[in-house]
Amino acid sequence: MSAKIKIMAVDDHKLFIDGLCGLLSTQPDFEIIAKASNGKEALHLLNHCFPDVLIIDLNMPVLDGQVASEKISKLFPSIKILVLSMYNTITLNNNLKTLGIKGYLPKDTDSELLFSVIRSISQGNLYFKQAESQVCAQNQFSASDTFLKKYNLTHRELEILKLIGQNFSSAQIANQLFISLLTVDTHRKNMIQKLKVDKKTGLLNFAIIHQL
Repeated sequence: MSAKIKIMAVDDHKLFIDGLCGLLSTQPDFEIIAKASNGKEALHLLNHCFPDVLIIDLNMPVLDGQVASEKISKLFPSIKILVLSMYNTITLNNNLKTLGIKGYLPKDTDSELLFSVIRSISQGNLYFKQAESQVCAQNQFSASDTFLKKYNLTHRELEILKLIGQNFSSAQIANQLFISLLTVDTHRKNMIQKLKVDKKTGLLNFAIIHQL
């Protein structure tokens, strides 16, 4: 009998991580060896346990998943990191690959696909779920360009505006897009001027009205 795939799960939502570990435990070739609620705790546990695959969320307190993943990939290069997150953008997928991460899946992934990807990346393969925005990008190019021209927005501003419409904070947007908080705030100020909206809630209302 082949050795089991040892797994550590990292997520700050207890119900989710308990459910995830329960689901993974149904597979005879998986073994859950540790759970952590943030990146700092995960790094501490890795001094005492040695998973084959580490499943991690991105948006967590204390030390978020992106920073933790970069540290882990450098300190423990043999560990295969799989990001399991609610975020799903082209920019995110591209940047995760630069951090030493082996795979990405959205949290609404089918369980059978999750099992398959864990087994695959444990063997050294890569898997990055195509972002929803990428799937329909070609069909939306024309409409998107027309919208940008109408409101004199850049592609980056539109990307930020869509995240604002999802109630992301400036810090979350910076984290998601791998840019500084100052850059996000600068884009916010520019869009407020271009769209002539209220400083506090104008961008959110604009995004909701235009179904961004």
